[in-house]
Amino acid sequence: MLPSVSVRRRPLILDLDTGIDDALAIAYALASPEVDLIAVTGTYGNVTVERGMRNSLAVLHLFGRDDVPVYPGLDHPRTAAGFTPSAGSSAIHGVDGLGGAALPDSPRVPETRSAVDVILDAARVHGRDLLVVPTGAMTTISEAGRRDPALMDSIGSLTFMGGVQD
Repeated sequence: MLPSVSVRRRPLILDLDTGIDDALAIAYALASPEVDLIAVTGTYGNVTVERGMRNSLAVLHLFGRDDVPVYPGLDHPRTAAGFTPSAGSSAIHGVDGLGGAALPDSPRVPETRSAVDVILDAARVHGRDLLVVPTGAMTTISEAGRRDPALMDSIGSLTFMGGVQD
């Protein structure tokens, strides 16, 4: 018989513009024995922040994880007055971001606390153990870095999939 191996679960924050790809990222994170999804923060990209948070809450609810909080990030680029998803994003992810999948709404609503504050507080608490994975616009992450560059340098890993910061 092989000895059991204890895997240390690292705290993870997903910063998402929850479309089809990010719904899968949530599912993978929830299933991973290596991470503990401590928060989802919303950004814009595939969809608006509001739609993305709705999608994140619906996916978390689908998987029975109503304990994972969802926080609003910045809802548009610093260089623009607002944000509207591109026709390309809508063609790929659908107007709802989830390709028309009929996921029921979660009974929960997003938290009101700023995603920037949540990320900075998590960096203070978890330091090098913290993993942050942004998959959409990098504006929320950029703002956290502007507010406290040394603290953002202290996190364990910032791994992103594309994205834009402005």
